Amino acid sequence: MKTKLFLLTALTIAGLDICPFVVAQTDILPTPTQSAQPSPSPRMQGMDEMAGMDSMKRMADMCQEMMKSEKAAMPYIIGVSILFALLLFVALVVLIVLEIQWIKYWSRILKRQENSPANCG
Repeated sequence: MKTKLFLLTALTIAGLDICPFVVAQTDILPTPTQSAQPSPSPRMQGMDEMAGMDSMKRMADMCQEMMKSEKAAMPYIIGVSILFALLLFVALVVLIVLEIQWIKYWSRILKRQENSPANCG
């Protein structure tokens, strides 16, 4: 009984000690607005737009280069894929042929056992 009472009081004290920290985390002030910063001049805005367009052009050029290299590698990728599919097909055909031979082999063994004189007696 004392252990349960001690455990209950320890949990209550721990809960009450944590409560102010939980409340303190919810009291967050909003961030300041953008009105405090001065607006850039029209000349600065034009330079920013030019820089943005230049970076977009560089990005587009980089994408085109990547697409060219991918397009150049496409015949090799297709060739390797066809070769892999052909090898899988050959393996499947060989597996089927071997299974047919295995069935014939075991059918001969079973027929030989049925016809042997040891089973007749």
